[in-house]
Amino acid sequence: MAFPSLDFESLRGAYASGTATPTAVVEHLLARIDAQGDDGVWTYKLPADAVLARACELEAMPDEERAALALYGLPFTVKDCIDIAGLPTTCACPDYAYTADRTHVSVQRALDAGAILFGKTNLDQFATGVVGVRSPYGVARNPFDAAYIPGGSSSGAAVSVSAGLCAFAFGSDTGGSGRVPASYNNVIGLKPTLGLFSRSGMTNANRSFDTVSVYALTAPDALEVLETCQAVDPDDPYGRAARATPSPGPVDRPLRIAVPKRGDLEFFGNEEAATLYAAGLRTLAEPGNELTEIDFGVFVETGRMMFEDAWIAERYAVFGDFIVTHPDSVDPVVREVILSANAYTASDAFKAMYRLHRNAREIRRTFDSVDLIATPTVGTVYRIAEVRADPIEKNITNGRYTNFVNMSDLAAIAVPNGFLANGVPMGMTFVGPAFSDAFLASFGEWFHRLRMPTLGATGAPHPDAAAVV
Repeated sequence: MAFPSLDFESLRGAYASGTATPTAVVEHLLARIDAQGDDGVWTYKLPADAVLARACELEAMPDEERAALALYGLPFTVKDCIDIAGLPTTCACPDYAYTADRTHVSVQRALDAGAILFGKTNLDQFATGVVGVRSPYGVARNPFDAAYIPGGSSSGAAVSVSAGLCAFAFGSDTGGSGRVPASYNNVIGLKPTLGLFSRSGMTNANRSFDTVSVYALTAPDALEVLETCQAVDPDDPYGRAARATPSPGPVDRPLRIAVPKRGDLEFFGNEEAATLYAAGLRTLAEPGNELTEIDFGVFVETGRMMFEDAWIAERYAVFGDFIVTHPDSVDPVVREVILSANAYTASDAFKAMYRLHRNAREIRRTFDSVDLIATPTVGTVYRIAEVRADPIEKNITNGRYTNFVNMSDLAAIAVPNGFLANGVPMGMTFVGPAFSDAFLASFGEWFHRLRMPTLGATGAPHPDAAAVV
């Protein structure tokens, strides 16, 4: 049997035609995972017999019951800061681990919809970082070049999709953890509107602006997971329901797209990355869309507040006591970052809050005159050795174009944009106001088909992909 691509359309087609079954897919993926060896992707793998039993259970269902399962037979993984009842949640810190007594609502809804769980994935410890190298479980191996970082903090989740180990993955996103790894792995990273996924049933880095995120091979796949698995959790004080709006059809007018003005763009010496971003902008402009340069200063200022202002105290509120009592259990860089909160006072925290509200209001006003914002996802790509030699600053630069999004209550999707000469992918991110998730996914799918003919690192063709621009 020729193994199908794991994008939803291809896998469902294989199930419908009888050329694949959930059991056959599970057996193939278990063998593929085993062949990967110590790839740094996992913190916990479900026993093979349990995964096979799940596939057999699904296959035994009557046809009408299968048809009612929106995610029937789709394999998935979960970042290990999200709870699954009976399994350990480690946050990439074994001494911090606890056994969850409930399953996060989004994961439960995926299971109820027929998806097949394979395990929990690696992350930057305590979800603190966007580089993917701060974990005692190792570095999730970048499938394009193992010398390069996989991005973080949802490193294992993104790699599991890119490497063809699952069809979708739940990550989390505070400042860019659901988007930076998408760029490094040539996959989709959907950062939903805050509140659509519960912030209960997980360990939050910054509960004020955390969210579960979705990795997938295509934008429609990621949106389907969001729409299937979103729900208002009565235990989540930050939850809010999706607005009842129809799915967007083809856009029948030119769009107004804001881009950072040239003087605000920073590629950290990587001219090839700048050229690739410019090519992406040309693709955006070709249908007659209007690109408007905007001052990006307040966006950068807001993003830097996440790790360089009193907002770091929110991470301390979650992890500080543990770090103080178990300093040797914590990655040294993570420890340094979180303990920096001791430099701030309660007064500083309120001042930071006021400043954020002011900045976020200014940022959201951008959408008074444009439909979306287009930025690089990251400005350059880093080798593991480069990040380890300069861990703080390299992390800051990787979040330049992402950190402001959650802090300003916006939605975003990271989409592949092409490859550098060294074979490492880079992406673009499209940002919209809260509840623009479906629109962004539709737009991202259009861009993805034009810019990238293959999915992740699998080599599988994008369904109906056009030639790369």
